[in-house]
Amino acid sequence: MGKGIKKTKERIPLARPSLGKEELDAVEKVFESGMLTESKVTTEFENAFAEYLGVKHAVAASSCTTALDLALLSLDIKHGDEIIVPDFTYPATGNVVFHVGAEPVLVDVDAKTCNINPEKFEEAIGKKTKAIIPVHLFGQCADMKKIMEIAEKHDLHVVEDAACGIGATHYGQKAGTFGDASCFSFHPRKILATGEGGMLATNDDGLAEKARVMKNHGIKKLVNKRPSFIKAGYNFRLNDIASAIGLIQLKKISLFIKERVSLAEKYDELLDDVKEVETPYVMPGNNHTYQTYWVMIKKENVRDRLITDLAVRGIETQIGTYALHLEPFYVENKARKGTRLAVSEKAFRNTLALPMYNGLSEKQQECVCKNLQELL
Repeated sequence: MGKGIKKTKERIPLARPSLGKEELDAVEKVFESGMLTESKVTTEFENAFAEYLGVKHAVAASSCTTALDLALLSLDIKHGDEIIVPDFTYPATGNVVFHVGAEPVLVDVDAKTCNINPEKFEEAIGKKTKAIIPVHLFGQCADMKKIMEIAEKHDLHVVEDAACGIGATHYGQKAGTFGDASCFSFHPRKILATGEGGMLATNDDGLAEKARVMKNHGIKKLVNKRPSFIKAGYNFRLNDIASAIGLIQLKKISLFIKERVSLAEKYDELLDDVKEVETPYVMPGNNHTYQTYWVMIKKENVRDRLITDLAVRGIETQIGTYALHLEPFYVENKARKGTRLAVSEKAFRNTLALPMYNGLSEKQQECVCKNLQELL
């Protein structure tokens, strides 16, 4: 242990799902039913999720990644097509483009929000461009008003990566209701957590039907009590155990978000005088849900040491996310860069995610900020 570094009495994790007796009771009912795979409970979850968003269809999937796969497959994205994605995102956003044989075109992000820069998006559009996957990073909507205007101008599909975006709004409209389809994550770090799981949302009847076929082995319908396989589909189903948890979590989502906004405001207050730290910027017209509370460390080449030293003190932190063009797979496959990626690189080097979860106490927040300031 380094000189002067004091370990906290209680470990403060980066994230923790907010689960209780209601979720446990819901899971017990699924156990008692004997139907553990995707069935009536998942259908109920899909219907409730669609109602929450205000869309016609919600299609449950095993993860946000497989939901994104379903979206691209259902839009008939093919080999040789180009899909624009922000460079600063979790690799799954770009990986799904490779899954369908298309090519991701990486573009830079906005310096304030770290979401895709609409101007850079338009500059990167070419003859092979078929779609864009904007990401609602950390719980804040991308600039969907501008993105949709550009996409409509160039006749491009829009698939929202709303893995972190549940409950976020852009000029009063919910994340996940702008494009052809949107995809959500229920990973334990997300506000709505089921362990693993995802959801595709859309107002397009045809897209929803294709997604349902592809996620369930390519089965269209039952003919003479025998499955009819019309596609070489996948098993991307969500089980009823996860769906039971999701139904309960969905009922609590507004309270979860309200608490996280309050926690973010407290972090803003505690870090206001820390000159070496830039707190999250909320774009006008946006409602931020703070799936992640991230800060930009202004001094270069210290972020990784902060993560290590904070861990020694019992405080778990993490990088913001990744600059795709720097990851080995993207380097090896020579992923095309639609723009210079300076902002993404800076964000990759210097963003730091602080502990954020429902139930985080003010005392714990004070401990995080005090230690961060001391180390800086």
